[in-house]
Amino acid sequence: MKKTISVYWPLAIVVPLAVLAFLHVNGQTASRASQMPLDANHLTAELARAVSYGMIDTASALPAKPMRAATATPAAEAS
Repeated sequence: MKKTISVYWPLAIVVPLAVLAFLHVNGQTASRASQMPLDANHLTAELARAVSYGMIDTASALPAKPMRAATATPAAEAS
């Protein structure tokens, strides 16, 4: 039985697209996993960089409000 190209052309399109989709999803998962929270040194450096680039306007920023002090509740006594 002789098969012609008309039988295999869908595979020639679907297989590479499936491989590309797998690589795309796998790449997004790896990039999400590599984004860890910044430590204090890097965080302050990023904030300073954003201010120096003008992304944060210090004149229009609202002043920070102090947090209310947390009131300690007495612990229930275990009997």
